[in-house]
Amino acid sequence: KTKKNMSLGIPYMGSKRKIASEILNVISQRHENISNFYDLFGGGASVSLNALKNYKFKVHYNELNSHIFSLIKYLKISENFDEKFYKWIDRETFFKNINKSNEEADWFSGFVMSCWSFGNGQNSYLYGKNIEQDKFNAHNLIVNKDLSSMKKMKIEIPELINIETIQKRKLVFCNFMKKNKFRFDLQHLEIIQHLSEIQQLEKIQQLEISNLSFELVKIEGKNPIIYCDIPYKGTGKYKEDGFNHDNFYQWASEINFPVYISEYNSDFEEVHAFEHNSSLSATNNGKKTIEKLFWNGKGDVNKHTLF
Repeated sequence: KTKKNMSLGIPYMGSKRKIASEILNVISQRHENISNFYDLFGGGASVSLNALKNYKFKVHYNELNSHIFSLIKYLKISENFDEKFYKWIDRETFFKNINKSNEEADWFSGFVMSCWSFGNGQNSYLYGKNIEQDKFNAHNLIVNKDLSSMKKMKIEIPELINIETIQKRKLVFCNFMKKNKFRFDLQHLEIIQHLSEIQQLEKIQQLEISNLSFELVKIEGKNPIIYCDIPYKGTGKYKEDGFNHDNFYQWASEINFPVYISEYNSDFEEVHAFEHNSSLSATNNGKKTIEKLFWNGKGDVNKHTLF
């Protein structure tokens, strides 16, 4: 069984989708018989979902942002997608939902915030005003089989109407545009496909979830491991502003369980470094970055590992 699946997880600024399997490989080889895995800053859940799919320990996802948490909860408990997933989200709807308070949060605001924002930054609309109408027409054609949208785009793909699924229609449409020298991405439909894969994950109902500040999550199990993808110092603003790094590191040094932290720099022991294209930049995903994994020094560690 492969331990690599880059598609798992909701697109999220700073997401670990590209390196989630590597992070888990490093941690699991350092500790034997892990009973419970706690992802305390779960975000888009890429680490939690990869752990759930590929390992036998219990997985606990925690996220303070109630919007994103509500979306994960929806995917965990719902068998079918609400039709709202496939409705076009205009600018007004986008800003109305991302400006909801944590108390007003629901799965739909989490969906809009993570899937319809530029660079997954949760604050600006996915498509620029100059291309918004074309994207809307393409959406209408692919999702609703709207022939008038085809005319508005001045293209002819008659076979599209007879194709059953949205994803297959999207593929035919994008291939047509590519053959005709048009680069035409429909990011929101790609993201919805990722969400569908999460919902269909065989063990998704077994994922334990909570919507708490990290220090309030109760740590249980014989050999628990804690993973913390904290807001990085000096990077983009997250929805939960004012993260106190000093308080976090004091908590991590005092707790008696192994804590692993993703960061660029830390006073804790570095155990591994990962080079990959940055997901913290909304404008430059080709930018190479090195993220590091640090350990608080607690717990027994295997002396012989691959890392």
